[in-house]
Amino acid sequence: MADTITDHPEENRLLVLRFYDEFLNTGDLDHADELMAFDVKQHSMLDLPDGWPAFQTSMAPWYSAFPDLNFDVQDAIAENDMVWVRSIVSGTHDGLFQGRPPTGKRFEIWQLDAYRFRNGKIVEHWDMVDLAGLFHQLGIVSTAGVDDDLLTNEDA
Repeated sequence: MADTITDHPEENRLLVLRFYDEFLNTGDLDHADELMAFDVKQHSMLDLPDGWPAFQTSMAPWYSAFPDLNFDVQDAIAENDMVWVRSIVSGTHDGLFQGRPPTGKRFEIWQLDAYRFRNGKIVEHWDMVDLAGLFHQLGIVSTAGVDDDLLTNEDA
């Protein structure tokens, strides 16, 4: 592989699809550092911390709460060192989520992600997640709206 693949957007797109297929959709993040830089920079609505180890730790509660968590990629578009993904995220609330017991309810929401690559690895990530849709479908809403503590990534 070349020192940088910024001139190979299709290769970057295929790497992102591999990231979804082999890691995000299996919940097996132990080896996802093959595609994500150790010091990856996060710009996330989910308040994901920077760095590969922190990402792995932050995602574990999501796989525990939603064992069937799935990212169905609808579109993946690449240009230069960037890849944009539109996906439908779904799962069943079968574990503790934000301190709330399982409801057995299923959710399906949209998510937009952008990834920047350098040397064949994701070095920066942005996301937009339909959190309101997630909370509504799971019935996790107060009379005033979404509970304030749900907007942090504590006990995801």
